[in-house]
Order: sequence, then structure tokens, then C-alpha cells
Amino acid sequence: MKKIIIFGLIISTLLLIGCKGDKSATSDSKHIPTIGIAKMRSHPALNATEKGIIDELKEQGIEVKYDIQNASSDMMIVNSIASKYRDDQNSIVVGIGTPIAVALANTIKDKPIVFGAISDPVAVGLVPNLEKGGKNVTGVSDAVDIEKQLNDFRTIVPFKRLGFIYTNSEDNSVVMKNLAEEVCKKLNIEFIPVAINGVDDIKPAATSLVERVDAFYVITDNNLVSALNYLTSTARAKNIPVFSADPSSSIDYGGVLYTSGADYYKGGRMAGKIIADILNGKKTEDIPVKFMRNADETMTVVDKNVVKELGVIIPDNLVSESTIYIENK
Repeated sequence: MKKIIIFGLIISTLLLIGCKGDKSATSDSKHIPTIGIAKMRSHPALNATEKGIIDELKEQGIEVKYDIQNASSDMMIVNSIASKYRDDQNSIVVGIGTPIAVALANTIKDKPIVFGAISDPVAVGLVPNLEKGGKNVTGVSDAVDIEKQLNDFRTIVPFKRLGFIYTNSEDNSVVMKNLAEEVCKKLNIEFIPVAINGVDDIKPAATSLVERVDAFYVITDNNLVSALNYLTSTARAKNIPVFSADPSSSIDYGGVLYTSGADYYKGGRMAGKIIADILNGKKTEDIPVKFMRNADETMTVVDKNVVKELGVIIPDNLVSESTIYIENK
């Protein structure tokens, strides 16, 4: 009888342990998706895009884990990140900046890829057209209307010779350089570009241009906007105005007379919405490229110090209640 009682207690204990084990296994089986976010380098626009993505998913109450990488403008690191994301168990990968987004798209074919801060996603081969996403790629473009911008800028300073610094190894910068050159030809503006390889080339490039131009035009070149003060300090010493299409770097560094362009934080929120749609079952092919074109998705920035130094007036139609003014920065 005693043996039977002991045997029964052992069986009961084992059953209890088994039940607890099953309960634990059930609670741990919840799948939390991992989002890989890689940016070309750390600078205000790309950082704002990243923050917008994270804030959007948090606001929507979507529980995710993040694998965040920074390529530091090194193509070896770019390719290493792409290989890492290909082999890791990420649910979705995000490329912020053209070189990293292109590397992800070339390397990864079986996971959704969302891009952000891309000037011309069609020209660099990320999507077949702007009306439809690619087989596993879609995202948000920061494209601007260059002709409108240059016409607006000329109402502030009627320049005839425009300096343009760009990174010759970045597809987005080359595309923007070619577009700007075409527009300048149409508007009868002498376009004077100088190519750079990296941040250390910015100041020498600006120095080589400053005696030959009436103004500088800054686009979303990752190297240039990450060290914008190298250009603005050189230009201000010669009273040459700098105009920009990247509000984030203008706010961060100051020294740009007038800036008009995309709100990169809002662009990040757009990318976050795309990620949420994909997590909820939507295919990238059914998500067209998004743009920041509405008034609340763009920003204008005016540096009052530069306005005073140059003695210019910003026309009323180029400012609004939401214009950001910088002073004594």
C-alpha cells in the first residue's frame, strides 16, 4: 500500500511539473518581430528618419525589437550590414540613405525592405516605378522640385553662378547633380559642380569654388550634410549665400541663408506606417513610393544671422507661421 501511495505522489508531481512547463512554453512562444534599421551614417536627416520610424511603431502599439546599424559612410561596412541582415532572422529591414538601401536590395531577396531618405528610387533601381513597389522593396522618397527651389532662391539672391558639391560615389548625389545641372541649363544659370570622396574634401572643394560662384546649393548628400559647417564657414567668410534642400542639417549647424525641403522626421513616420502595413500582411508591391509634399510634411528654415550679414530680404511668400528661424547659433 505504501509503495502505491508513493508512486501516485511521484506521478502527480511529474504531471504538475509538466503542466507548468507547458504554460511557460506557451508564454515564450509569442513572436516579436525584429526590424533591422541601417543608416548610411549619423547626421540630422537620417537620425530624424530613424526616430520617426521608431516613434510611429511605438504610437501604433506594435511591439518590435530593433537591430540598428550605422555604416559610417564606409562601403565595406555597408556590404557587411547587408550580408548580416540577409542571414539574420529580421522580419523587415530598413535602409536609410541610398547606398545602404541599394546594398540591401541587391543582397536580400526574401524579406521586405523599406527605404527612407531616397532622392530617386527609380533611377537607382530600388523600384520599377513610383506607382508600385518592387517585389520586396518600397519606401519613402525625399525628392524635391529643384526648378521651383532654384526659382525661389533667386527671388532672395539673383545668382547667376551656382556652386554644387557632391559625393561622386553616392548614386543619389550623382542623380541630384545631373538633375540640378539640367535645371540650371534651362534657367540660364552657370552650374559649377565639384565632386568629393568624403568629408575631408568639403572644405577644399568650397575653397576652390568660393571665388567662382554667387551662391551654393546643398542637396541631401550624406557627406556634405554631416559636416555642413565646413561649407558654410567658408562661404560666409566671402559673403556667399548657401541655400539648401535639407532642413535638418540647416537647423543643426546654422549658416544656411534659406532652406526648403522634406521634414525627415515626418518621412520616418511615413516609413513606420509602411512597416506597420507590412507586418499586418500587406505586400510591398501594393505599396507605392511615398513623398513628403504636403505643407505639414515639409520645412522652411531661415538663418537670421546670415540674412543680416548679407543684407537681404526673404519674400513673404517663402515664409509661413511654421518657418523655423535660427539666430545666434
